[in-house]
Amino acid sequence: MPFSGGSFGLYIAVMVLTLIIGGGAQAYVSSQLKGKSRIQSSWGVTGVDMARRMAHDKGIGAIPVYQGGPNQDHFDPRNNSVTLGTETFGQTSLTAVATAVHEVGHACQYAEGYWFMSVRSAFAPIASLASNGWIIVFFMGIFFGAASALGAFFIKLGIVMFAAVLLFHLITLPVEFDASRRGLAYLRDCGMNQGELAACSQVLRACALTYVAAALTALIQFLYMLLSVRDN
Repeated sequence: MPFSGGSFGLYIAVMVLTLIIGGGAQAYVSSQLKGKSRIQSSWGVTGVDMARRMAHDKGIGAIPVYQGGPNQDHFDPRNNSVTLGTETFGQTSLTAVATAVHEVGHACQYAEGYWFMSVRSAFAPIASLASNGWIIVFFMGIFFGAASALGAFFIKLGIVMFAAVLLFHLITLPVEFDASRRGLAYLRDCGMNQGELAACSQVLRACALTYVAAALTALIQFLYMLLSVRDN
């Protein structure tokens, strides 16, 4: 967010860089998911059946597995349930299998009280509030002027709120990586062949890249905000 004409060039550079990182990550993920969605698992098992099987084998009970809309794959700790999107729920592709075990990996984390999962769940409401409000508060500071006491207060408050968003992104990384590790370990233990296991690994690695990209862009934006305040 520019404070003066002299910082406008840096502002544009930051925006372009974050767009490149986010867009590049999304394009890579889409290509990996699309490619592996054409390859059917030799097991012939659907995403929902894979999820239920892993939950049973891991001893975490018959957790509910719901069907969501497109790209709505997630684990909800509020009701200990897994939702699988239309590309996963009833499909037998390697993308569906990999996605299903990843989400059940989150359920395993929840059942075991995985520390990062607990911290992330507790911090989520704060991060959500900060994510929705930081830019309003920050621009209020710009409106009142960085040189004024009120403007400086709002700018600093906006930065603190954005720092909470950044922290949430950073906490999310080990949660996602660990869920993928659990899912792949389960597939390996079940005897999935090396070729299919490698393809599932590529799917999960690509999906993890979106979280890395989000954390990196947030970090770049945060550093720019700090530099802008220091320069002013």
